[in-house]
Amino acid sequence: MPIKDLPGYYPTIKEGGLGVLPPSLAGLFCLIGTSEQGTTDTKFTGDAGDVLDEYGYGTLTEHAYDAFCAGASQIGIVRATAAKVETDITVPEHKIYGKPTGEGGGGGKAVVATGYASPHTQVGYNRRYRLRIVKGGSLTTATYQVSANNGLTWSAEKAFAITTAEPTKKSMIEMDNGTYIEFTEDTIPADSFVAGDEYRWWCYEPRATENEIITACEKAAAWKDPTSGMGFEYVYVSNLSAQIWNTRDQTNITSFWTALITIAENLWTDEQRPIFFICNAPSMLPLKDADALEEVDDWIDLLVACAGAKNSARLVVNAAQASLTDVRGSLQLRMAGGSAAGLVSKADLHHSIGWVRYMSIANSLAIYPSKPIFAITGEDSILQDGFLAKAPVVPWSVKITTTDEPVVIHVDGGDGVLYDQATGTATGTIEYATGHYYFLVAPTVPTADYEYITNAEMGPSNVARLNDARYLSFRHFIGYGIRFTDDWTRASPTSDYYCIRNRRIMDESVRMVGVANMPYVNSPGITEKDMAAYKADLSRPLEAMKITEEDTDKPIMDYVLTLRPDANIWSNGIMHCKVEIVPTPTKKKLEATFQLRTKVEQG
Repeated sequence: MPIKDLPGYYPTIKEGGLGVLPPSLAGLFCLIGTSEQGTTDTKFTGDAGDVLDEYGYGTLTEHAYDAFCAGASQIGIVRATAAKVETDITVPEHKIYGKPTGEGGGGGKAVVATGYASPHTQVGYNRRYRLRIVKGGSLTTATYQVSANNGLTWSAEKAFAITTAEPTKKSMIEMDNGTYIEFTEDTIPADSFVAGDEYRWWCYEPRATENEIITACEKAAAWKDPTSGMGFEYVYVSNLSAQIWNTRDQTNITSFWTALITIAENLWTDEQRPIFFICNAPSMLPLKDADALEEVDDWIDLLVACAGAKNSARLVVNAAQASLTDVRGSLQLRMAGGSAAGLVSKADLHHSIGWVRYMSIANSLAIYPSKPIFAITGEDSILQDGFLAKAPVVPWSVKITTTDEPVVIHVDGGDGVLYDQATGTATGTIEYATGHYYFLVAPTVPTADYEYITNAEMGPSNVARLNDARYLSFRHFIGYGIRFTDDWTRASPTSDYYCIRNRRIMDESVRMVGVANMPYVNSPGITEKDMAAYKADLSRPLEAMKITEEDTDKPIMDYVLTLRPDANIWSNGIMHCKVEIVPTPTKKKLEATFQLRTKVEQG
């Protein structure tokens, strides 16, 4: 430890001693996130509605909402500044799925565009939108449904509200994040929309760079309560850097982790203030897919590789992903690091966030992935009568293109029938459950595009792989719902600080002994009487944390505090204090033996 220029309290944290045990400001944490509005100063709140008012819709607000749903009572927030990107809304993709019923055949011919609605400052909420035509025709006759979560849930059937002030009869549909989709009728109004067609587009909030996120983290780590001089117990980083989103590269991921770890280690070296970070792993299916067909095993392989590259007892990485409601009640797929941060805030120091009875996640509906829909493009080996390579097939999604003259595109009408897209004539059949197809006339060199429901899910073997790699992950417990599997840190498995519980117990002990020592800075006296009183005062916070016969639900089973004046105490004034702590263990497994008997003997 470097020589200090000022008198004070200079603790160290050591490893060793827990190998035989089963494998304040505590609870106050800071959330780092991005949004397109709001202050970048350090702010505090106890209500998700206040977060929405200040920062608008975005991942910052989503993750704050997750934390409050999990039990956080108050959180600090630092907004990471992110410059707006020009390409944060994709051009709508017109998926021609429906039976061609328009006068000109083929899909709907309405002109479509997306853009920003007012207020612009609330743009940026990540969304994968789908607009599905329920009833075809013109703007005055067609109806539609909208999904803001890539088809997980759909709105009620709605009619288009034509903007009468527009001479071109444009119809604007405003979304819940400040964006809109807009249609212009075809010259033949009845050909504008076809039942079954979908329009898909994505929008992204600006991605902060690693430097922008790290700057916000440094600000959070530097914050100290003006009265007590203490800072946040931990920091939750809700966003990944733009580099990670764009590349999903192991080097960029571990570089980001290293930057967070460095902040924590520097704070400890410079000020002896303990802190740790919680962040999310890259999600399985990010909003900008590097590989749209990424399987669960591929994703876990990436995380396992990253886990082997970087260890630290001051970093927690969440890999749990789920369907979570947001502040407006909408269902979204996102990483559950906010839930983990909220549970840590709610939990006592020695309580695991995986405690099944108490650590519920109120806004969680399903663990992801759970049989997600994947897309297949360009599948060949299509015959006149055969089976698609993957099934069950999603209705409306099949499009088979041939090289006939002229080219024929066969589309699935959602009714088990394949139609010629140009004429609307029935050309074959498709069975969604099995993927079996049949053409009335053999097609020429066809290729198939379609979507299917996968068997990919976060099963026991996948959970075990994430758990063995020391990531936070989800499990579903019958009768209780979704819970975290364990409370790992990114420390080595042999470290005393392999779990959040031990990390928090030691950090709180460091803080509290420091507070107890404060009145003795620059005080005189090293007599036996002085030492006894000094030791008694330093022991008070540890004694308060120790279990008793009356109260066994406390963080420490036992401790030893030893005081030793430095050999040069007359010149340097150093008193050595050693604290050894036995943390309260948790129950993880019940090994039970059962046997059938013909009768039960009493006694």
